[in-house]
Amino acid sequence: MIPKNTIDEIFETVKIEEVISDFITLKKRGVNLLGLCPFHNEKTPSFTVSPTKGIYKCFGCGEGGNSVSFLMDKEHYTYPEALKYLAKKYNIEIVEEEMTVEQAKAANEKDSLYILSSFANDFFIEKLWQTNEGKTIGLNYFKERGYNEEIIKKFGLGYSPKQKDSFTNTALNKLYSKDYILKSGLGFEIENTGVVDRFRERVMFPIHSFSGRILGFGGRALNPNAKAKYQNSPESPIYNKSKVLYGIFFAKNSISKKNNCFLVEGYTDVISLHQKGIENVVSASGTSLTIEQIKLINRFTKNITILFDGDNAGVKASFRGVDMILKEGMNVKVVPFPDNEDPDSFAQKSSEEELSRFLETEAIDFITYKTNILNAESEKDPIKRVAIIKDIIRSIALIPDYLTRTEYCKVCSKLLDVKENVLLRDIDQERKKINLSQNIKKEVPKEKPKKISGDLKLKKYEEEIIRIILNYGNEHINFDDEKINISEFIISELESDKIEITNEPHNKIFAEVKNLNKSKSKLNQSFFISHSNNEINKLAVDLLSSEHVISDNWALKHKIYTGSESHNLKKTTEKAVLMLKLQHVDDKIQKIQNKIQNSSIKETDFVLLNNLIKIKNKISILVGRTSF
Repeated sequence: MIPKNTIDEIFETVKIEEVISDFITLKKRGVNLLGLCPFHNEKTPSFTVSPTKGIYKCFGCGEGGNSVSFLMDKEHYTYPEALKYLAKKYNIEIVEEEMTVEQAKAANEKDSLYILSSFANDFFIEKLWQTNEGKTIGLNYFKERGYNEEIIKKFGLGYSPKQKDSFTNTALNKLYSKDYILKSGLGFEIENTGVVDRFRERVMFPIHSFSGRILGFGGRALNPNAKAKYQNSPESPIYNKSKVLYGIFFAKNSISKKNNCFLVEGYTDVISLHQKGIENVVSASGTSLTIEQIKLINRFTKNITILFDGDNAGVKASFRGVDMILKEGMNVKVVPFPDNEDPDSFAQKSSEEELSRFLETEAIDFITYKTNILNAESEKDPIKRVAIIKDIIRSIALIPDYLTRTEYCKVCSKLLDVKENVLLRDIDQERKKINLSQNIKKEVPKEKPKKISGDLKLKKYEEEIIRIILNYGNEHINFDDEKINISEFIISELESDKIEITNEPHNKIFAEVKNLNKSKSKLNQSFFISHSNNEINKLAVDLLSSEHVISDNWALKHKIYTGSESHNLKKTTEKAVLMLKLQHVDDKIQKIQNKIQNSSIKETDFVLLNNLIKIKNKISILVGRTSF
């Protein structure tokens, strides 16, 4: 268990923009930072990070929180795991308090699988470096491939022994659950034999998440009689092949810095390029390229360069990959390798300088690449030539941006000697055929506005009260020639009329604010943002987030001064309090009117109704005076 003083130190030290930048690319936008949301698929950035408040908020899907909640949502960390990640990042020592039995049991399935996968990786590494079998078979294999010890250790490469249950027995002896061994795919059960290792007699390639956690493994057989050369971990609660890219943990910063991602086919391609100084490289993880993987790259760069093998299978894979990348609105180039070469073999025989120069000079746009490949196949056959043109037209038609399509048309026209207007016509026809409706917003008939219930109005006005308190609670404004704290004013106004906050999450925050006021403590936004109650910190983030921020340039550069909420705090606060009071009066009036309809009213109720209507009229006049 992590002590509270350590948790406080973590929250005080952490910079949210640094944490989130490890996962997505952020760009400056006024006082905030903006990027593509990692929680839903989007092409226009709506994910906002506020360094001053220490929060993030996506105005597309609604996700928001602090550094800890980001790691919990993005990487599926538990609360303690997220804190440990941040502590490690900022070199904060954690001296844990002993956990209770109940706390120890609270670890869920995913946590257990992550722990088991990490243990398995340590096991494979130990077998590679510390056993004769591992050194003779595994380590020698890596060195024969040209890998130095530094790169082997960097990627955490290992070795799984010949013994059919070497890992399984070790894990069971360490009290790891048999069920989790099976769920992780590290072992499988054979009738009358028991659980055996999936990856025996293979060199091991651990597959990392964004943050470096072990999700699964790829294993290359060293026994020539093995049924499959490569074997990968099956799908599990922590490993989804279609959403993972091998090497992304080591490549993400380089991809963002160089604004380009090299996409290769296999694990060895990634490692060989890394060893030669090319770090912005990833590969699909045990599967063919998926849309999810492309969108993953899109968070860091719009530019992808495909480095697939030059054989027929590699060419077909590159064609498919090109079309998928284009459909996502990204830029794609291809580097064709010489015959019988792949990125791994080419990197091994090249110097760092030679490899970098080759990748830079040989990269060509997809039209030139496709044309060269298909022209070589057509051999001046007019029918095949038409097929080539149609194939390229289909690829261009996938591009969502009109200007980009037009530019590619110009290139295609020159290469294929086809009139540009003909190509544009055929592309338009092709776009009508294929279903691109997801990029076209369909008009939905406008519904008649529904009448908002009193309960919803009350919730809305209570939320506005809490929003003002969280954003401006420490500010002072003049009331009757006296400076008063905004949070104190609101509390005083509501208590004087015996008005309570009815919505539970709002009431929790209001109660905390009242306690702070009683103890004469200053309202601290980070207290609510980092609150142990998830309901409170989520609501605090939502109410502290603003989708639109006016740039300082309007005032600094252009001398244009715009009014802001902070300049009208008195009016804003007064109006919020009055609107909440007005709704409470409305609710009371409605209850009495319902009584009248049911013929169950007393004379005193008429008197009360009359008084409430008078109060309502007075408040309405005041609200009108505070309107903007």
